[in-house]
Amino acid sequence: MAVNKLDRIEKDIQKTKAKIAECQKQLRELEAAKTEQENLQIIQQVRALNLTPAQLAAFLRDGAAQPIPAPVPDFEQEEQTYEE
Repeated sequence: MAVNKLDRIEKDIQKTKAKIAECQKQLRELEAAKTEQENLQIIQQVRALNLTPAQLAAFLRDGAAQPIPAPVPDFEQEEQTYEE
């Protein structure tokens, strides 16, 4: 009877280790996906600034101490007409 109990405990240990390994793998994948999304957000925010590479380098070098230049409006878009 003691041997059966020992075998069952060993099986439970192996199953638990397998579950832990799977959870660790899933955690690594989720952390990688989170990092990728954070990187994409950073890229989108940087692109939204509409800075030249030189302006971006100066912005980063100066620690963003200076105000961000106003975005240049895109006049090529269709203008909205309003009827009165």
